[in-house]
Amino acid sequence: MVSIRKLQQTGGKNGSSFLVILPKKWVERHGLEKGDPVVVAEREDGCLIIDPRVQKVSTTKKTTAQMQDNLRWIITSKYLLGFDEIRIVSEEPITNEQRLRLKEIIKRFVALEVTEEDDYQIVIQCLVDPTTLPVRKAIKRVNLIASRMLNDAIIAYFEGDPKSAEAVIERDEDVDRLFFLIVRELRSAIQYPRMAEEMGINPVEALDLRLASQYIERIADLAVEIASRTQGVLDKKLVKKIGPIAEKVKEMFNISVINLFKFDTEKVSWVIRAEKTLIKETASLRQHLITNPSEDTQTHLYVVDCLLRIGEAAKDIVDLGLPQD
Repeated sequence: MVSIRKLQQTGGKNGSSFLVILPKKWVERHGLEKGDPVVVAEREDGCLIIDPRVQKVSTTKKTTAQMQDNLRWIITSKYLLGFDEIRIVSEEPITNEQRLRLKEIIKRFVALEVTEEDDYQIVIQCLVDPTTLPVRKAIKRVNLIASRMLNDAIIAYFEGDPKSAEAVIERDEDVDRLFFLIVRELRSAIQYPRMAEEMGINPVEALDLRLASQYIERIADLAVEIASRTQGVLDKKLVKKIGPIAEKVKEMFNISVINLFKFDTEKVSWVIRAEKTLIKETASLRQHLITNPSEDTQTHLYVVDCLLRIGEAAKDIVDLGLPQD
């Protein structure tokens, strides 16, 4: 709905206040009445946002869902949409198996706990305030975990250490939990201007941070892929060829995330140049592996491809960095 409204001045020509008449249908559709508060927030481009949901920000958002097979998807979607209370109901008595499955599902999410339950329903609540774990802090935390996963995955692959590789795979759950929390908070920031103001995030930043967190989560997944290819100890000659590429990728990743919070033109340029070099180096290494085949050639090719994709993700992250005012 788009309408043009004339700005009116109260108190005559010398009046100090201005007002705009809101569309009647809009007011009625949102159930507003005389005296109800609304949020008026200014965007960076000068536009004003009038949000009728000021009273809903501080209240508990509730939803109800049926106990069914795709419960994991349902809870994930409700959590990411910002619901504080999810009530799972069933027409038949909920079995112990269903309760255990539900509790396994909610382990994937930060601060999601079962607060009530009986034979026919289970109430899950999110017990975290978005302002207690700022998005930027959460992203730094998930980046720290992903960086360590990548480093440990490469070492495990080189040294043929299955225990270290398994530890990397297990830590991926920590990344996923923080990633879901970040997405939940960023959605809330976009949906509620007052909450975005409390978080210190504008809509453009929210979109950039959402993409950045997704790239970091993707890098953690690729670290898991590398760790899962751990077999025996790698030949030293091969380590000397893959090692420098792995070090470059780790440095690209580190610099790209730092640049999200402290912009540096030279570092941006370095990551962009490093990606171009990485493409050439991985192509050369792939050719070497193909022309000197062994029983593990496909595994090594896959790991090299993972390193290339991590470098590409790092370059995508650095592209999101913007100069600070």
